[in-house]
Amino acid sequence: MRPKIILTLLFVVIVQFCFGQNPEFKFYLAFEDSAGNKDTIWLGYDPSATLGIDTLFGEENIKGIPFNEPFEVRISNEWYFMPYDTLPNASDTFSYCSDGSLYHTKTQIYNFNPYSSGTSQIYINILCKNFPIIVRWGNSYNFLSDSLYATLLTNWFPGGWFDYPGTMYDQWPTFLRETDTTIFNVLPYRYIDANNDTISLLFFAFLSKEQLSIGIDQFIPQTKLIKIFPTISNGEFYIQTSATPLKIQVYNSIGIKILDNTIIYPETKIDLSNEKIGMYFIHLISENHTETVKVILTK
Repeated sequence: MRPKIILTLLFVVIVQFCFGQNPEFKFYLAFEDSAGNKDTIWLGYDPSATLGIDTLFGEENIKGIPFNEPFEVRISNEWYFMPYDTLPNASDTFSYCSDGSLYHTKTQIYNFNPYSSGTSQIYINILCKNFPIIVRWGNSYNFLSDSLYATLLTNWFPGGWFDYPGTMYDQWPTFLRETDTTIFNVLPYRYIDANNDTISLLFFAFLSKEQLSIGIDQFIPQTKLIKIFPTISNGEFYIQTSATPLKIQVYNSIGIKILDNTIIYPETKIDLSNEKIGMYFIHLISENHTETVKVILTK
């Protein structure tokens, strides 16, 4: 009887080694550029995960392989990103650095502790020739639990999260519990890789409600500078703001810009009644604030 038990246990170990292990939590981020090119990465967490490459979870280091043109998305470890105002190539528009990552991968499972005071700053590396980029994650309900409540995605360098932007294109963080889609018109933090490709960066973090309450939310304004209503309409949307002048850009669900204008009045009507029904993204840029709001056009 004993040999059978040993053989059974050995078989289970071999199967897990060959086919990997399902983590405690895993979800996808699906990316699409304005030309329709698509790519997907997978993120998650598990108590047995490490900060490096875990083959048990299907992770593979592909850093030595050139990025696929014109569009590819990868995950990398966090590295020291020099402050943008000390870089020799820095400008008001973009911030450059060298690639300090140890690995690139399409799947990354982390050892995330929702009760820790630390945050998991995850770098997302993107080769993109056609902006803007739409990002989808399928289901915002996955992030309503206390342990994932403040999980976010942003083009804003981690050292400045919820503070004043470092560049004119830093975008207010998107909380994954609030929506299932966001759009990035520009990714201001980037580097030139060994193949002379320009790689842009997004930043992601698993954050719990407890981690939000112990310090991060003190930087979040209690009142928004910009209000858009209604979010579901047959064509007319209104913008109220005290942050004039305000640049407004409207994109359809596949990233095509359909409106580019400047608001100078406290209340402005946006008429999309001639557009097709569906989802639209209203991107608003003031002197020190950027916001993207998803609206639905019905008939």
